[in-house]
Amino acid sequence: MQRFKKDGWLLLGIGILLFYFILPSQKEIPFQGKGGAIDSSSPSLDLRIPRSALPGPGAPPPSPSDRGISPWTALNERGIALFREGRYQEALDLFTQALALRPEEVAFRQNVARAHAQLGWEAIRKNAFAEAEPHFKASIERFDGEAAFYFGEAVSLHRQQREEEALRAVETGMAYDPEQAIAHKLLGEIYEGRNEFEKAIGAWEKASRLDPGDLPLAARLERMRREHRLFSRFQQEETRHFSLLFEGREEEDRARRVIDLLEGAYQEIGKTFSYYPDRTILAVLYTDQLFRDVTQSPAWTKALFDGRIHLPIGGSIEDEALLKKVIYHEFTHALVHQLSHGKTPTWLNEGLALYFEEGGRDGQDRLMSPLLPLDRLHGSFMTYDEPTARQAYAESRSATAYLIDRYGFFRIKLLLEGLAHDAPFPEAFEQVFLISYADFQTEWQKEMGFR
Repeated sequence: MQRFKKDGWLLLGIGILLFYFILPSQKEIPFQGKGGAIDSSSPSLDLRIPRSALPGPGAPPPSPSDRGISPWTALNERGIALFREGRYQEALDLFTQALALRPEEVAFRQNVARAHAQLGWEAIRKNAFAEAEPHFKASIERFDGEAAFYFGEAVSLHRQQREEEALRAVETGMAYDPEQAIAHKLLGEIYEGRNEFEKAIGAWEKASRLDPGDLPLAARLERMRREHRLFSRFQQEETRHFSLLFEGREEEDRARRVIDLLEGAYQEIGKTFSYYPDRTILAVLYTDQLFRDVTQSPAWTKALFDGRIHLPIGGSIEDEALLKKVIYHEFTHALVHQLSHGKTPTWLNEGLALYFEEGGRDGQDRLMSPLLPLDRLHGSFMTYDEPTARQAYAESRSATAYLIDRYGFFRIKLLLEGLAHDAPFPEAFEQVFLISYADFQTEWQKEMGFR
């Protein structure tokens, strides 16, 4: 197989790609900069990213004092200087002009491709994955054969939940360079999302051998091994939309109840949203203690969605109405996650889940002063103590119910779809509801009696 040349561009491509890819998560994880760790509470791995790199081999060094050089050389040199300053779009424009004058020049094609790739990586840095994708496609079209271009395309596709395309891109990149840890990390992400745990473990074991210093990867791999050993002893029930794992034959009746309720939620909540998740959703039933051991969740949690639905109902919940509430709540998280690609703020995510848990009825929670600002309720509630969590959930329910009553589900669906296409939440909110996010918070607070 053809290998990467060991030059600055290999470091650029692989280094930038060692930035960001994740399993399903209920919050968006911000980039932390060079050497910064991704939030360890998320399923994302702790990845690193360099800030800049030089154009590739074959490009002449800039020499602005040189006279009598050809127009295309001058354009290329100016492009290199701009690239070094981080002005990638301007550099791309000049590289493109140079290539138009000398289309047979391989170095110019390389520089156009690499400028597109840099713009793609910059878009990934900003979580703009739909924006990143065409840049990597342009890189591949201009200069096929660099694995990093395919890995970048794969990251952008994976984060748009286009897993089959992402898998093909990774495999194509690996045909050029099969020994890059990023490729095997990403494969593990894709396989885990498809509930193919043995393949995910194999991919991450290879990634860990290639990158033994990645401690978060090692921890995540060990957790998956433990869970796989546990789940391999479970029974399994499957429908078209769900795969349900449970302990032993004595739980078969309860498992059938659960999967019937999951299918009911799929139809009922899907109809309200006019959206039906198309990826199989994995749900796991545990004893209460095993649920705590596996999820490490706070004592106040009744269930959990982290890409899978975790239900602690091994022996304690016999009330059908309560069981239905828990399942409708967690299925709503799964639907919202797929619809928004995991980018919904937690207050809206939890508010929608509580809305369907209660069958659309208003909750009885009383809001306490002072209110927690909604823009501080975008991240996980899992670190809150019980009183703070209770307040956060109450506000989430109240604000979401107000949003539904005023605007209806059609616009909420439009908002979630906008988030899936990388729109920042305040911008998407204002575009859909024709009111700023800040003004909405003020109106909601006034409606609730807070000035």
